[in-house]
This record gives sequence, structure tokens and C-alpha cells, in this order.
Amino acid sequence: MTSSVKFASPTFLFRDESVTNLHQIMDRLAQIGFDGLELYGMFGWESSDILHFMKSSKLTILCDHIRYQEFSENTEQVIVKRTALGVEFLTIDQIPAHLLPGTRGFSECVREIERISRLCKNHGVQLLYHNHGYDLITKVDGVPILDLILDSIDPEVLKFQPDLGWIALGGGDPVYYLDKYQARCPIIHLKDYYASLPTLLESPFLLGSERGGEEYNHFEFRPSGYGVMNYPSLMPKIMACKPRWITTDHDLSYERDTYEDMKMGLDYTKYLVEIHHHL
Repeated sequence: MTSSVKFASPTFLFRDESVTNLHQIMDRLAQIGFDGLELYGMFGWESSDILHFMKSSKLTILCDHIRYQEFSENTEQVIVKRTALGVEFLTIDQIPAHLLPGTRGFSECVREIERISRLCKNHGVQLLYHNHGYDLITKVDGVPILDLILDSIDPEVLKFQPDLGWIALGGGDPVYYLDKYQARCPIIHLKDYYASLPTLLESPFLLGSERGGEEYNHFEFRPSGYGVMNYPSLMPKIMACKPRWITTDHDLSYERDTYEDMKMGLDYTKYLVEIHHHL
């Protein structure tokens, strides 16, 4: 039995390089063996430019990550620019603090996400929520705000894009979230990292482009399968979600070659998926 899951790379890993070299990045990722690319904004490119890059590289643009504020203020424009690329998913994240669970503004946030999702569906796009560490670290009456956000909105309105590494870095259990939201995860991120002891980290922005020192137990991002995440044991849970896409992801390569990192993570992930389908 062969898996129908496809494999994507995030553009966040390439950061500012995407502003000038997105075409070359996409060509290299296609050569490595990726099927698709997740955008993190359009880096100043027009939809027509990216469509040209897609035709050249034969990569699918499956998704883009949109900050809540931009999505709310420019909903139609955000959607139209991305649907021109054929995206099937759009991810909303970075909800402002005054609209998070536990605030008076949260009910407003829920209504706004529902409105955005309706417009997305009108364009044939599914809205997703992507977690970081702070979604687990921040709690209301002992419940992580990640659960409160997802459980406050109909699963058909808002699906979940679990980042398993960030779940762990937020102090959560990836198994729990893969089980709880099994029917809600069309894209799953296999973030990986190293730390000498269990470590809490809110987001990739906290450390900038640096590794963590003693305060963060010598934290560093690593290619999927080369850090502390136990992806062999998680793979049955991951595949039980029947994801359409798996994204190999580690946010930062430091002085290492980013493309070599991505090939290592992709090859390892493909191997795990193939092994799972032969068990």
C-alpha cells in the first residue's frame, strides 16, 4: 500500500532570502523531492510571479500563513491573491493578545474567524489554525488557549494545522492533540529541535536567529527526525489523521546548509511514512 500523503516545505525557513530568490528556492526544493510549498506571506511578489515560479518548479502552493490582523483588515484581498495560486488552505495565526481566550474580546475573535472562514469557503479554501508554543504555555483556568480556540469554533469552520514540535515546546503532548483532533488535521508540521532538557519556548521570534544558551538548555532547531521528537512512535498517530500534506520543518538552519537540512528531513519523513504503510 502506497501513501497518498504529499510533502511540503515551509518558506519561513528561508526568511529574507525569499524576497529576492523565491524562484531559485522553489526550483531547489523541487529537485530535492518536495511536492509543495507553504508560504509565509508573499514576500513582495505578485501572484503572477509566483504562478510563473510554480510552472517552472512544478511545486504546488498548498497554503499561506496569514496574521490575524491582516486577515481581518483585508480579508477579500488576502483570499483572492492566494486563490490565484490555487491554494486549498489558508492558515490564521498570531491572534492579538486582547482577543485571546480569557479576554472580553475573545467572543469577537470567534465571530471574526467564522466570518473569515465563510469567505474562504466561498472561494473554495479551508481555514486552518497553526499553533506555536505560547498556545500551550498560556492557559485559562488550567486549559491551554489552543484547546479553547479550537473547541470554541465548529471543526468544519476552522481546522487544525498542528505543529508537533511547537506543541512539545509549549509543554503539551503531541499524542493527546493528534488523538483529540484526529479528524481535523489536513496538514501536519513535523518540527524538530534539540535541547539538553525539556524546554519551554513561546515562538521562533524569541531567540531570533540564535541558538538558546543555558537558559534554554542549549536549544537549537534540527531537521525533522534529527532532534528530540520521537517521530517513529508518533507516526501511527500522524497517519491516523489521514493528512493530505506533511511539512518537514525546523525554522532555522544556523550555519548549516538549509537545503541539505531539508533533504535530510524529507528523506527521513518519507522513510517513516513508507515504513508505516508496510507494517
